[in-house]
Amino acid sequence: MNDKWIHIIGMPVVTMILIAFGDVNPLRLSQEMLAIKVIKSLFFVLCYWESNRMLFMYMRTRYPDLGDTSKRVTWHLLVFVVYVVIAGFVFTYINMSLPQNKPESFWREYRDVLEKSLLLLGLVTAVYECAYYFRLYEKSQFESERLKKEALISQVELLKDQISPHFLFNSLNALISMVPEDPQLAVIFIQKLSNVYRHVLSYNGKNVIDLQTEKDFLDDFIFLHQIRFSANLIVEFKLPDQLDQLKVIPFTLQMLVENAIKHNIISNRKPLTICIRVHKKVITVSNNLQKKTSGVESTNTGLKNIVNRYELLTGKPVHITTTANEFSVALPLIYANEDL
Repeated sequence: MNDKWIHIIGMPVVTMILIAFGDVNPLRLSQEMLAIKVIKSLFFVLCYWESNRMLFMYMRTRYPDLGDTSKRVTWHLLVFVVYVVIAGFVFTYINMSLPQNKPESFWREYRDVLEKSLLLLGLVTAVYECAYYFRLYEKSQFESERLKKEALISQVELLKDQISPHFLFNSLNALISMVPEDPQLAVIFIQKLSNVYRHVLSYNGKNVIDLQTEKDFLDDFIFLHQIRFSANLIVEFKLPDQLDQLKVIPFTLQMLVENAIKHNIISNRKPLTICIRVHKKVITVSNNLQKKTSGVESTNTGLKNIVNRYELLTGKPVHITTTANEFSVALPLIYANEDL
């Protein structure tokens, strides 16, 4: 925490405030008594300031988020009040052992120390907490804008894939061949195609959706491609029975499946197998690697978008692994009760 200038300016200012508003006019004190009062007040401020600062840093580590502000401040004040009550006895004892203009009772001096301590507590806590709160607020606004931008990029990339002439040509070609041969399958194909576009429009702007909804969308999307590639495109799901408590960022699984289909050879001799599985707290999309040598240029925009969105939303990394035979992307799962 870079608070060098707060130290340099804050402690002398607070010390002067305590002296100026003390029960004895500093102008009436002798030079010796004034020096003692300044040293005593500076020591008093230094002890409270540093202990308050360390407590603030601890609370900031324990409750780091903007939504934890009330909890962080409440616990900070409770702990410090207890500290002030105990430390007040020590400071009162020190004060009583120093030369005084007039004798004071211990409890009256103790009450005076508590009043000054609480004043100092309020000033220092307000300075640090306000600075930290506004920094968190600024960071939150910035990350919110970045997340909106990444979500927009994701939607644009998805729409580009779905409305591209290549995709439409293949879909309509498959549909034309199905209509005379299998009208019932043609109707199902149209329904699946409609579901894909409806899903894109329905979940625009959402940060997370449950895994069951994403899988339903993915089933429709895979169906469209399996009509084209038939048994040469194999998609395996290894998922738990209950998916509604698990969440993912919308379209991430679809983008990874689309990426595998787009950049790999799919043929009778070289079928493409895509495996989607959940293990512990991660969902992994992997495929056997058989890259196309020409015709498709990869910009990695989709992968970068997925990595950025997960980093912004969850703070957890996305692991991308490439070996000689396999390409896999591991996404951190989001749980229904997890705060984002």
